[in-house]
Order: sequence, then structure tokens, then C-alpha cells
Amino acid sequence: MLNIQNILFPTDFTPRAEDAFSHAAHLAHRHEARIHVFNVVTPDETGQTNPMDYLPLEESEGALVLVAEDVELPGPPRPEMNVEIIYQKMEGVSPAKEIVEYVDEHDIDLVVMGTHGRQGIDRLLSGSVSEEVVRQASCPVFTVLGREEPQPGPEIRRILVPVDFSENARLGLAHARELARAYDASLDVMHVVEEAAFPSVYGLDPITPYMPDVKKRAATALERLVEEVVGGTVPARLHVVSGYAARDIIDFAEEHGTDLIAMTTHGRTGLERFLIGSVTEKVIRSASCPVFTVKPFGKSLLPSTVTSTGAGGTS
Repeated sequence: MLNIQNILFPTDFTPRAEDAFSHAAHLAHRHEARIHVFNVVTPDETGQTNPMDYLPLEESEGALVLVAEDVELPGPPRPEMNVEIIYQKMEGVSPAKEIVEYVDEHDIDLVVMGTHGRQGIDRLLSGSVSEEVVRQASCPVFTVLGREEPQPGPEIRRILVPVDFSENARLGLAHARELARAYDASLDVMHVVEEAAFPSVYGLDPITPYMPDVKKRAATALERLVEEVVGGTVPARLHVVSGYAARDIIDFAEEHGTDLIAMTTHGRTGLERFLIGSVTEKVIRSASCPVFTVKPFGKSLLPSTVTSTGAGGTS
């Protein structure tokens, strides 16, 4: 089980943002965590916002609690949720900055938030709030693409885990394993062998003759990694494809009915990130399913008593 005590749910109280709330509620109930409902308003906004007008909450003995029958969660009905809710409203000109600061100041373990998937010049100039939070937050982030119409509860059955065989691959796979346990889901563990692309004028095509051998070696390495990290704790299917990582991850998710993508992010910043981006950011921007991201240098949700196969001991 993941070590989650505090979940941050940033919201602007739009329908697109609220699609993420059922995931926050499910994970909070599963891990006996509290939810921090966080709203950032700009100085020019007017009016008062009552979270109980938008979320399935009620006041009980002076505290906010979840109304169980109004939250769509997987599994049998839960007559009593017993999930503590903390509501915080702040004024600021940069929602992403306020969210990241709240994470650090309140020891948040996981951010669960909606993303609007903005495109065009507005996104290019200012970036989306969710992408900025994924880059800067010290804890894992669970983004859910908001829709125009209300979506059903978090019935997650298939989790896609892209693996690049870097030193961070084990961390992402271990988190995905625990998420699969939380949702009673299976894993699709995928490695993309990147194709080398050269201008035709070079007259070169260096990778094609070696591709079958490369894919065979990758499949062997992937099988070994999954056996070490996942073992038989949850069902896992292995996939090795050749192509381009971000595109093929998104295509695979669409074609196989993926419900959640779980991956690590390197958290690159500065000019390099602006020019070439990262696979994780491209996936967050384009995937139609939720995306869970964890940083190798940030907070881990894995308990210290969980080994690589989750059997106990010291990690």
C-alpha cells in the first residue's frame, strides 16, 4: 500500500476540475488519508465560493466530510466514508505557484487535479497550471483530463507503465504496482525502442538491420525487471514496440483501453525543457486517460518496509 496521508485537490470549481475529485476520494478512503481542497482566486475575482455547493460534502460536528452516496467509487457502496476534508482558499496571481508552495508547507503526499488540456498560443505563453505543478511539485501528481460532460467514477482496470530502463524505471514501476493494488487493476508494462531518424540525403538507416535483436534484448530485460519489481503481486502484460515514445504511449493507451498511465518524470526545467519538452509532459497534454507522475528526486509514496516485490523488508 502506498504511504499517503495528505492529498491535495486544487480546484477552480468548474465541472472539468471536479472530474478528478472521485479519484482523490477513492485514494483517500483506501489509504485513510485527508483531502485538502484548495482554491486559488485572483485579485480581480469576486464572490464567495462554498465548496459544499460543488462537491459532495457536508458539515458534521464542525468538520467537512464526504457524503458517501454522492461519490462514485469502485467496489461496493460505502455508507460511511470517514474522510477528513480541509478547505483552504487563497488569493494569488499564480495558481501553480500557490499550489506548489502549499505542497511544501503542508507535507502533501499526492496532488490530484484536473487539467484542461489547453492548446494554442495561450498554453504556449503561460503553460497550463497542471503541467507547471507536475514540473515543480516535490510530490507525485495525478492529473485527470476534464470533460464537458460528467464522467463516471474511477473504474481503473488497466494501468500502462512506460519503462525506459533508466535508473528511475524501478521507482515508477513500483508505484504503478501499488496503484494496481489500490484499484484492483492489471499492468501493461511497455518499452519503446526509439527509432533513429536521419535525413534521406545521408543514405543511412542504421537501426533497421539490428531492430529484431534490439527488441529481443529489450524484451528479456523488461521481463527481468517486471519479475524483480512486480513478481506475482498483480497481473502484468509486457510489450516492446519500436517507434517514438510519447506518440506510441498515447496510441497504445487509446487502442488498448488504458484507464491510467503511470510514469516517472525527470522534471527538466529551463531552455532545454522549452525546446524539446519531455515525454511525460507530452503524454499529460495528449492522453485522454488520467496520468500519474512521480519524480526520482521528489517524495516517494513507497513505504520503507516494502521491497522491490512488495513482500516486506528494507527497500
